[in-house]
Amino acid sequence: MEQTMMAVRLFEHGGPEVLQYLEVPIPQVGPDDILLRVHATAVNSWDIRYRTGNLPEPLPGRPAWPLPFQLGRDAAGEIVATGTNVTKWHPGDRAVQLPHPPCRNCALCIRGLENLCVDTAYPGHQTFGGYAQYVVRHQDTVLPIPDGIDYATAAATMWTYTTPLNCARQAPVGPGDTVLITGASGGMATACAQLAKLSGATVIGTTTKADRDDALKTLGYDHILHSTDPHLPAQVRQLTHGLGADAVWDCVGGNDFFQLSLSCARLGATVTVLGTPPSQSSRLELDALTLIGQQVKIAGVRGATRRDQQLCLQLLAAGHIHPIIDRSYPLAEAAQAHTYLESHRQVGKVILLP
Repeated sequence: MEQTMMAVRLFEHGGPEVLQYLEVPIPQVGPDDILLRVHATAVNSWDIRYRTGNLPEPLPGRPAWPLPFQLGRDAAGEIVATGTNVTKWHPGDRAVQLPHPPCRNCALCIRGLENLCVDTAYPGHQTFGGYAQYVVRHQDTVLPIPDGIDYATAAATMWTYTTPLNCARQAPVGPGDTVLITGASGGMATACAQLAKLSGATVIGTTTKADRDDALKTLGYDHILHSTDPHLPAQVRQLTHGLGADAVWDCVGGNDFFQLSLSCARLGATVTVLGTPPSQSSRLELDALTLIGQQVKIAGVRGATRRDQQLCLQLLAAGHIHPIIDRSYPLAEAAQAHTYLESHRQVGKVILLP
């Protein structure tokens, strides 16, 4: 087997041009590890945030953000080597890495809050991610790819759908309910829409681009409204018999969309925040009278449990979810992939093919 591989790494923060495509040694396999030949990895908004250096303080139990670094929260591929203690994986097995690998031993994991694990390091956060031809992973931090599912689809599923599953618990919806999803064309938003439809809810999506209405309605949305329209809250109430949305799942983030979410929510609704824009402040403003008068609940959504990640693959195998891949790039064109994602022209996921 060869000793080197191609990878994309960054040695400084900045624009897409700081992503360097270079030859590096293949990582060493420890006794409890597997070596994964990466066939697909997804480009996510987090990758852009990391690349630009617009990073939050590390979460409790996490080390500082490292440089040099290799991005990539998702990676799907073929196992080509295993450590001496590995018995459940074999060369030739197809696997996808867990974007949220829990330690399963800390106080929060034991309490069933694996998504809040305080003794873990996420790929693409603190450990080198999937922007490479090979990655090493502990044998317990990968799952088998279901038969009939290609590598690109597996890579487009894991982070994109696992967080929305957590969101559905924080702000559950069901038959007769209406959920509003912001940033309707993003990969996580389309995943939210599909999961909300599985629950029987009516789904309203918002977009800043009017030319996407017809395309988005084919992805699970019942209604598409335009975020820049000042009448959007009134339109939501018209669609909900004057009440407003039962839940708002904000996939855009930032204060402007937070205020929009509050204005579209019914009394007693739940507004969940799934992320923040890479180029904007993460600070949100909330008037106490709004909080009390509307009895609105505000929920943050972070990560996923191991069960969430297994369930995503089960839903994928059963044909209940359908990841949308907008465009694929070879690994050597990671900078172009970042530029495209930052243009906000995509509908669904952007994939790199090492």
